Amino acid sequence: MLTMRRAFKNIWRRRFRTLLVSLVLALCVAVFVSAIAGVSASEDATAEILEEYEEIAESTIEETELSMTAIQVGGFGPFSQAPMDEDVIDEISATDGVAAVIPMASGGFGEAEGGGGTFGGGRVKPAYMVSGVPLDTALDEQYHHLPVNIVDGRSLIEGDEGDNAVLIGNELTDYFGAGVGDTINIDGTYFEVVGVYQSGFLENQVYMDLSVAQDLLVLEGQFSSLTLYAEDVSTVNAVIDKIEEAYPNYAVMSQQDIQSRFGDRILQQQESIIDSIDSNLSSIQSMGLGITIVSVVIGVLLIFGLMFYTVRERTKEIGTLKALGFSNRDVLRQFMYEGLYVGLIGGIIGLGIAAVSASLFSSLLLNPGETLDASVSVTVTIQVMLLGLGVAAIAGALGSLYPAWRASRVSPMEALRNE
Repeated sequence: MLTMRRAFKNIWRRRFRTLLVSLVLALCVAVFVSAIAGVSASEDATAEILEEYEEIAESTIEETELSMTAIQVGGFGPFSQAPMDEDVIDEISATDGVAAVIPMASGGFGEAEGGGGTFGGGRVKPAYMVSGVPLDTALDEQYHHLPVNIVDGRSLIEGDEGDNAVLIGNELTDYFGAGVGDTINIDGTYFEVVGVYQSGFLENQVYMDLSVAQDLLVLEGQFSSLTLYAEDVSTVNAVIDKIEEAYPNYAVMSQQDIQSRFGDRILQQQESIIDSIDSNLSSIQSMGLGITIVSVVIGVLLIFGLMFYTVRERTKEIGTLKALGFSNRDVLRQFMYEGLYVGLIGGIIGLGIAAVSASLFSSLLLNPGETLDASVSVTVTIQVMLLGLGVAAIAGALGSLYPAWRASRVSPMEALRNE
């Protein structure tokens, strides 16, 4: 009776150890699968980010080609020169070689985070710029004086004249804590955000109707700057000479010169962003590789420890089996099967945990969303699940290999004598 009770006790102890090892192994498999899924999701998110920047680059190139005939009069930097009036616009519009004139009312608001340095005259760099432009659909379609890459909502349209509707840069959504449909406060006046644009450069602009911006900036009937277009690229320099002669107090610069001044900066900024994204992805991949290796090693060691202890505990059983005619190969196969069984059970449980908690594990271990500064959606695919199950089975086989070999070498006489 005592012997039977001890046997049952040993069986339940053995089952409890097996269950405990299976659960810990399941956790390792869940971590392994979550890490693989997190790295895969990070790679997909990176591809999307790079694709967006490629689209922005293409849009920038198109804008550059369209602006080859553009000439800027006054208003460089965040602070404008002396305002212009309607007479100036009429006179410039009548200049030979000028095809169109687009007036703008602009001014800086707020103070850039961290001080942001200063601009000419020691003036503090503003946090954002307000740019009022005429809402003329035909004019915008021809010259694109409004941003073209709208990532959320819509652009400003002719029906927005006189309304407090604004189009803001992507980086200003965090500054204002607002998106499409929200309202923002500019110098005590509330505006509704109807769209968000992205350009990869100068995303601190708030575009609005020209008349509304004039009221906000106290520029009734006046303008901060003009963007005019020559009839042909070949006449740009001639038009500039005429404007400079007629208005020596205003800075005049072709868009080609402006592009050459800022082109290198734009390129460097885009290259820096891409390098940063690639570096962050490499960091996630390296961390994911380390986590997967550690998970596999822990799984192998867990099964090794369980099976090694099992062999020692079941020495008499092994001796009995051999005395009954079981060969070394039979014993080896039996213990290998047991290790594989434990690995598969742990793998199946681990896959269930990963299917529910992959995003949580990935966020805790890799933190891909903050590392890439982008939204990363982690999902466990069938391929990843099969990989995790295969790794669990391999861990079971490897972990039980030596204990199974050791069991197969047990001498039946020696085993029975020890007992």
